[in-house]
Order: sequence, then structure tokens, then C-alpha cells
Amino acid sequence: MEGARLLREGVRQAEVARRLGVRRQSVSEWSKKIRRGGVWALKAGNLGRPRKLHAEQFKRVEKQLERGAKVRGARKWTVREVGELIERGGRVRLSAGGVWGGLREMGWKWMGGGTGWRREIGG
Repeated sequence: MEGARLLREGVRQAEVARRLGVRRQSVSEWSKKIRRGGVWALKAGNLGRPRKLHAEQFKRVEKQLERGAKVRGARKWTVREVGELIERGGRVRLSAGGVWGGLREMGWKWMGGGTGWRREIGG
């Protein structure tokens, strides 16, 4: 809401972006939403970048992860390997953070201690 306050005070979008450490394009989107629906429009909907992978693509990747887990035995998936799998299957390159976020969203959890990524039960 700090960004909305600065915009209402007449601070230029580039300056708002600099002060808050965000991309200027993000501030531009905030400004558009505020003009259309007021400050509360910022709380409605998604403020981040659009997804690179859709739910269907994540499901395909997840099936490959589960199949691969059976074939791989004791060898665990690394973030790099999952990223390569996503790139081959979805033709999209994600950062390591994007891979982590996608796995967490699919209900996978990093267990650490040499156990690697595991699907959470009920997740």
C-alpha cells in the first residue's frame, strides 16, 4: 500500500519503483489498477508476473517427477534436473526460484538430509 500512497502523493512511477525496489512496469500496473478501481483494486487479483507454466503443464511435469522417482530409486531430483525437465516438457526456462515455487505449489516439499524432494501426503 506504500506504493499506492506514493502514487496518490504525485511521486513519479520511476521514483516509486526506485524507493520500493520494484520494477517500473509493476508500478505502472499498480497505477492502472488504482485508476480503474481505486486502491482496493490492488488487493484483488494477482500482482505478480503471469505464470510461465499453466496448471496442465505442471500436472504433466508432476507425472514425470513421480514416474522418475520410481525409476531413479535412491537418486533424488535436484532443482537443476527438475528445471531441465520443465524446460523439455513445457518449453519454458524457469529460474531456480521458479522451480522451487512450482514444486511447492504442486505440494512437493524439500525434505533435506539427503531425502530430496518428496510429495507431501494430502498435499
